[in-house]
Amino acid sequence: MITIFSKISRNLQYYFLICLTMAAVFGFSHNASAGFGISPPYLKNQQLVPGSKYEQQITLLRSSAEEDLKANLKVNAPEIASWISIDKGEEFILPKGQVQVPMLVTVNVPKNAELGNYKGNINIKISSVNTQAAAGVAIALGARIDIDLTLTNVANSDFVVKTAAIPDFELLKWPWKWKIFSYFLQRVSVVLNIENIGNVKTAPSKVSLEVFDIGKTKQLQLSVDKSLDKIDSFSTKEITAHFRTDLDIGQYWGKVKVYKGNDIVNVYEIAFTIAKPGELPNGGPSLGLYPWLLLGGYIIILIVVLFILIKIKIWRLTGKGVVVILGQLVRPLRPIFGGLFRALGGIKAAFWRWVGKQASKYSDDKSRKDR
Repeated sequence: MITIFSKISRNLQYYFLICLTMAAVFGFSHNASAGFGISPPYLKNQQLVPGSKYEQQITLLRSSAEEDLKANLKVNAPEIASWISIDKGEEFILPKGQVQVPMLVTVNVPKNAELGNYKGNINIKISSVNTQAAAGVAIALGARIDIDLTLTNVANSDFVVKTAAIPDFELLKWPWKWKIFSYFLQRVSVVLNIENIGNVKTAPSKVSLEVFDIGKTKQLQLSVDKSLDKIDSFSTKEITAHFRTDLDIGQYWGKVKVYKGNDIVNVYEIAFTIAKPGELPNGGPSLGLYPWLLLGGYIIILIVVLFILIKIKIWRLTGKGVVVILGQLVRPLRPIFGGLFRALGGIKAAFWRWVGKQASKYSDDKSRKDR
């Protein structure tokens, strides 16, 4: 009887240990799986062309971030491993307190790459930075990014407009407000945020702008811009359409139409303001270096014209027309000359004040010596 009970007891202990081990294994596996993940779990593109570049952000996720963890990545795709790069490298830290860690995976396809489908994966293993941590953690916490890339020679040009805006701006200050400059510089800008979802560089074929008064009762302007910057494949970029305008200070409605070929793909109605110089906090869109290049070109042209007039001895000619032409040519520079003359006058006055002070000082010194 004792022998029978002894065997039963040993069997019960054996089964208990098996159950306990299985519970521990499955329980630990479940916790590890719940504690770490990736989004999205794939690197996939079916319309790459040789020479193209594709980027995808993948986020590493964990349910809690009580300590620093170390991530080790390995690309298992022999044919295309050299195409793939990760902005953080193949080993990096998941910082304490940060439950989401984004990384950018870039695929640079060589120009001589063969067409076809390429598959593989990126294995991610997570371990504790603390060397005293349990050895099983690095194996239990992990994930895999599946790679599925297809190279084709079929060009696909397509885009999606995400946002559109017309920034407020100020009227130009001197000297840019003069007609010869404002014609080139006074612009209404339409800023478009566009995602290129095709596999070749692309841009809208054109963007049109209709401007209405604030009551939308009268059309004040209709303009088209076809010279738009192209966006690289599989990327997002802000591009700007520019429209020359003679609009005065006030508030307006702009109706923006974005074209793909001859088709209108987006329509926006946006209110904007044209303000007095100095009225807006940031002054509106920056003109950059372009105005100064324009001014330099104008001065060069003016010098050439004046040289020609001197060569033909323009002073021999009489008549009001000649005087008007010369006056108009130098009109934008009048404030500059006026400023120079005022500056020279100020320098002259300061010089004579200095001379007076020196003479007075010399006279005082001489008087003291005579006494």
